[in-house]
Amino acid sequence: MSRPKTFLLAAILTACLGTQLPASAEAPVRVLATGVFATTLQSLAQPFETASGTQIQISIANAGEVASRMLAGEGADLVMSSSAGVKALAKQGALVSDEVVIGRMRLGVAIQPGAPMPDLTSTETFRTLLLSASTVAYIDPNGGGTSGPFFEKMFASLGVADAVHAKAVLCKTGSEIVSAVASGQAAIGMTQSSEIIGANGVAFAGHLPDALNLTTVYSAAIATRSTNPKAASAFLEFVAGPIGSEHLRRAGWDIGR
Repeated sequence: MSRPKTFLLAAILTACLGTQLPASAEAPVRVLATGVFATTLQSLAQPFETASGTQIQISIANAGEVASRMLAGEGADLVMSSSAGVKALAKQGALVSDEVVIGRMRLGVAIQPGAPMPDLTSTETFRTLLLSASTVAYIDPNGGGTSGPFFEKMFASLGVADAVHAKAVLCKTGSEIVSAVASGQAAIGMTQSSEIIGANGVAFAGHLPDALNLTTVYSAAIATRSTNPKAASAFLEFVAGPIGSEHLRRAGWDIGR
């Protein structure tokens, strides 16, 4: 982000938060989020910190790890995960029940820069891609990620499970999938689109065909044991507000639909 844009965001945010936060908060906001949020959180943290004086500490994990870490008592102020995961944590008392829906995310395909763009327009062309790719990276279905079990069912329904398993590069997170494609370890990778769009070393080939895709609703809530709930709420409001929503859209999110 350029300096003028950074200062403009900070100025707008300062006006929005003027009566909400002190000039310097006593504690940082600890954010525990899944990888689908990483790009947007990284771009929004700095202007929020500049305007509010509150440090944002971001920790990224897959959905299963987010849940297990919270239930194990890890300290966090704001948790961002799938809506189902947030609801489950709230039901177990780890999060407050006031869930804020952030947006919807579809699965996409990563390829190496310069590689031919695959045809993702139909179930049959996508099936052909899975069979023709030399190696395929996706989330380990037993690793706690959101998309892994979904891909296993999809491969079975397409009749390609054995073929894909023979050349699978199983990963724990979306960032590992991107790294596998960027390094050449995998010819293609499939994960949440926001983890591919704008990532270094890969190109976004597009979304999976609509008939096969998975749309996941993601949300956020304040941790029950938050030590800085006021600042955490302000940051969440910023992420879900007009500026944050624009960043989310650029990262491949479907907002307000």
